[in-house]
Amino acid sequence: MAIQMINGYPIHAVTRAEVAYHPSYFQQQAETWVEGSKRDQLSEEEIENLKKKYPSAGMSKEDTVALFGELVEAGIMSISTARDIYCGAVPLDTRNINPTNTQGVLTRCDGASEVFGGLGAMFNVGGLGSYRNWYEYAKKTTDVDVENSRYFQEYRQFLNVLDQLGA
Repeated sequence: MAIQMINGYPIHAVTRAEVAYHPSYFQQQAETWVEGSKRDQLSEEEIENLKKKYPSAGMSKEDTVALFGELVEAGIMSISTARDIYCGAVPLDTRNINPTNTQGVLTRCDGASEVFGGLGAMFNVGGLGSYRNWYEYAKKTTDVDVENSRYFQEYRQFLNVLDQLGA
C-alpha cells in the first residue's frame, strides 16, 4: 500500500499489485495511445478521413473510444482530457479542496456525474449531443477559469471536430 500526502494529510492508496485490476474498455484502449504533438485543429483531409470512419449518427461505444484515440494521437487532446471528457469529469480548483471534509472534495457540483454514470453511459442514450450538453453543464458548475483551462480548451476542440464530422 502506498501512502501519499495531500495538503499534509496522509492518503492510503492501493496499487495494481495489491488489488485485482480490471480496466474498462476505454482504459484498455487509452493505454495503447501515444499523444501527438499539441495542435489546435485537423486538416480538411484528416476530417474527411474521420468522416469516413466515424459517421456522426449511430456511432458505437467502440467507435467513440476509437475517435478519442485518434484525436489524442493527432494532438487535439491529451489522454487525461479524453478520459475526463469520456467519464464526464468536471475540473475543480484544487486550491479549494479540504481533505478533512468527509462529505467529499467537490467545490461546486450537484452530484450529476453520479446520476449519469459519466458520458460513456450518456452517449448510449443521447448520442454525440451528450458531449455538448455536458460541456455546457461543466462550464456552469466548475470553479476553474473556463477560458484558460486546458480541459475546456481541448473540450472545445473536440466539439469542433464533432461539428465538422456532422457537417
